[in-house]
Amino acid sequence: MEYDLRIAGGVIQTPSGPLEADVLVSGEQVAGLVGRDVEVAARETISAAGRWVLPGLIDLHVHARVPGYEYKEDFRTASRAAAIGGVTTWIDMPNVEPPTTTVELLEAKRELASRESHVDFGHFASSRAIEEIPGLAAAGAAGFKTFQVGGGYPHDPRLVMSDPAELYATFEAIAATGLPCVVHPFSQSLMEHLSEREFAAGEPRDIRTFSKVYTRDIVWSSSVAVLLELQRETGARLHLLHTHAPASLRLIRRAKADGLGVTAAIAPNYFHLRGKDLAEHGARGLPGGFIVEDEERMATIWQALDDGTLDVIDSDHAPHTLDDLKRMEADPWTGPWGGPHLEHLLSLLLTDVAAGRLRLTRLVSLLAESPARILGLYPRKGALLPGSDADLVLVDPDRALVPQDEGMESKSAWTPYAGWQLRGAPTLTMLRGRVIARDGEVLNEPGSGRPISGVAQRLVTAVPGVAPGLALAPA
Repeated sequence: MEYDLRIAGGVIQTPSGPLEADVLVSGEQVAGLVGRDVEVAARETISAAGRWVLPGLIDLHVHARVPGYEYKEDFRTASRAAAIGGVTTWIDMPNVEPPTTTVELLEAKRELASRESHVDFGHFASSRAIEEIPGLAAAGAAGFKTFQVGGGYPHDPRLVMSDPAELYATFEAIAATGLPCVVHPFSQSLMEHLSEREFAAGEPRDIRTFSKVYTRDIVWSSSVAVLLELQRETGARLHLLHTHAPASLRLIRRAKADGLGVTAAIAPNYFHLRGKDLAEHGARGLPGGFIVEDEERMATIWQALDDGTLDVIDSDHAPHTLDDLKRMEADPWTGPWGGPHLEHLLSLLLTDVAAGRLRLTRLVSLLAESPARILGLYPRKGALLPGSDADLVLVDPDRALVPQDEGMESKSAWTPYAGWQLRGAPTLTMLRGRVIARDGEVLNEPGSGRPISGVAQRLVTAVPGVAPGLALAPA
């Protein structure tokens, strides 16, 4: 038998450890793995000597800003950034204009992404209109997003949901679909109350005061506690975002020990960007709108990444223009937060691997396997096994990278990591057997990406020995 492609000489990185083998590709799928000394016929060979071979990354938290905010980002520019960064599948968020609350809006977004995206994609729909949930699931939504933080765009007050009874009914409706129930946990009322107390004590309305309140554990953990109990009652496949507060992580660890169907994600800004970045670069150096200087808090996050309390690192790619960030710097309670992370997410985390802060096996799980399981796509995606989509990224673990604003694919045209000394970089990205990016250059055409909703909408069924939040689905 002659194969289409052999990726030879690399070290395949898996959640179980490294594997010295070559990847054989037929058509769009992995046909098999063979020893380096095994002779097989292949029409083309790509040398991966000195490279790590990873499954293509899956990002569950991308704000592509379409429709309504295309001046910040769009499907084409976001997916180009993804391809360069080794991300072969991404899911975008519904807090756009208008919000993704109906089947018609979901289908319009999918049609546009089908014409524009360079990588495979899906869409989380808003859970705000409960009567729309069954139809959105049938139409191929990848899951449902609930926002609990408000104030101003991108935290759209129209999408905030905090009443336990309303959340209970929403969780029940989502549980019936079998799709992920994705929540940005937050107590908006506590945030407002504690902020007013700071102002009354004479504290200024600036980023440092905002951060002092925003990073209070109780603002996050009070919400997480309620959400976990709602999950326990309804059986919804709860996926918690922004899980950086130590109190929240303790609750999630306990819930997992109890067998609850919960997974948790964190974005890189929560454990990389510090006060010095604000001092040196202003708002662009702190796109999350907060400052964390507590080393004990950071150690708790790293431990949660290592021990499986945290299942996913997502990018929370949330681009704004630099002019937008000036509004956040002036008033973080109402201004837009966020920044572009897709292009440098992998290099940032490879630097953590090189420094010994993150095990490579965990990186593969956090960026590929666990996201695929949450979507019900594993092992079609998130793995390099016979029958998997041939989505992969070659990494040079020793390549030095210094991000700069110039040449960014993201339309926002800046990076919070400008000038950082990173170690490790993607050198080639493959989507379904086709090279789509090499050494920072996008090689495929817009519209090459496909929607993943046809698989993601299938009900996920429990498998013995697999936690409910990471259940497998038919591929």
